[in-house]
Amino acid sequence: MLRMEIQRVTHRPVFWFLILIGAVLAIWPVIQEWPQISSSEDYAFYPGSPYVIWMYFVGDTRNIYILIFPLLASLAYADAYAEDFNTGFIKNIVTKMNKRKYLFVRYLVNYCVGGFVAVFPLIFNFLGEMTAFPLIENNYYFGMNLVTDLSFFPQLYYQHPILYLLVRLLLLFLLGGVLASIGLAFSTAVKNRYIALVFPFLVFMGFDLFTYSFLGKYSISGLFLENGQANWGIPIYLIVGSIGTFFWYFFAGDKHETI
Repeated sequence: MLRMEIQRVTHRPVFWFLILIGAVLAIWPVIQEWPQISSSEDYAFYPGSPYVIWMYFVGDTRNIYILIFPLLASLAYADAYAEDFNTGFIKNIVTKMNKRKYLFVRYLVNYCVGGFVAVFPLIFNFLGEMTAFPLIENNYYFGMNLVTDLSFFPQLYYQHPILYLLVRLLLLFLLGGVLASIGLAFSTAVKNRYIALVFPFLVFMGFDLFTYSFLGKYSISGLFLENGQANWGIPIYLIVGSIGTFFWYFFAGDKHETI
């Protein structure tokens, strides 16, 4: 079942289209900032570093990435359940294996695919920046003041930058998985594939607007995408989102009569 799901993902044109979009978003800032062609004098007295020029912090495509982050997470595979239900393919699957196993594997694969596609541009961008600039040590007093005392774990950034990078990517991976799971869970109620794909984007934008307007420091985009100061909102959003979507999808899907 797991192998079949992976094969289905890799044979989806939309999956590779999203990877291509992510690669373009990632590589364009690298081209613009390449030392040999850049006209900027920002690094005249101190060389640039991938830790500073990383697309998570700056870059011509950063705002585009932030805007389409929920779509990158959901478009890859969140409509898989609705597709199987509408085409009747789910009947072929559940006659050969336990339905709950099918639901669990589908949730797991969708979660991981959504998370991977969402963070791929940041990974690819950082690798690209490494080809243009050296991995020099972070220094707060030499232009590396993007992470301040009011940012996400500043001591970790300056003392263990690689670990900081991995933590950031992990959190965004989990957020992407949650957003993909929202679409998957919603598809148990609405079998329209396109609505299921767009729903996570609408939920994210609406919830972000609410948290930004009324909760301030608990803004979901501020915590995950804009380097806001860490607080309990991060684990709460991830835990509630993951557990909530899993039980919604699992129990709603289990009750559906498919045969």
